[in-house]
Amino acid sequence: MLAALFSAELVSPSRCLWLVSPWVSDVEVLDNSAGTYSALARFGHRPIRLAEVLVTLASAGARVIVATTPDSHNDLFLRRLDLLKQDLRVAEHVEVMIDRTGKLHTKALTGDDYVVAGSMNITYTGINLREEQVELHTEQSYVAQARMDAFDRFGGVM
Repeated sequence: MLAALFSAELVSPSRCLWLVSPWVSDVEVLDNSAGTYSALARFGHRPIRLAEVLVTLASAGARVIVATTPDSHNDLFLRRLDLLKQDLRVAEHVEVMIDRTGKLHTKALTGDDYVVAGSMNITYTGINLREEQVELHTEQSYVAQARMDAFDRFGGVM
């Protein structure tokens, strides 16, 4: 499901994309081995990782908000995201919010016209190994409320 959503985002980026996960890794999210995604050509013909997709969306004009925790598990992903956003000169379009309250437990990916929410952290284990409950919502009223909630909590653009 994530691959399909990120593919759709590459074709038509959301104004703002909120990725909220207490634990996040630079997981492979799209297979570009055949060069299918021209927007990702700068990364070569290989599996493409989350940070690469996020900065590519930012370079296409999307505002990207990543909300996570200060857990050391997230450090590698956050360093990679920071390097890529500097390299592609999109730092002003990518914001990382670190929740230091210890309360962040939400897991969601929210775009212009969809919300993926559930129990899955954006990690290899969360995506590939664990039994996680994840729901895709496309109902306009649900998405509008989720966008307002994300904006109120993490900022971004409506």
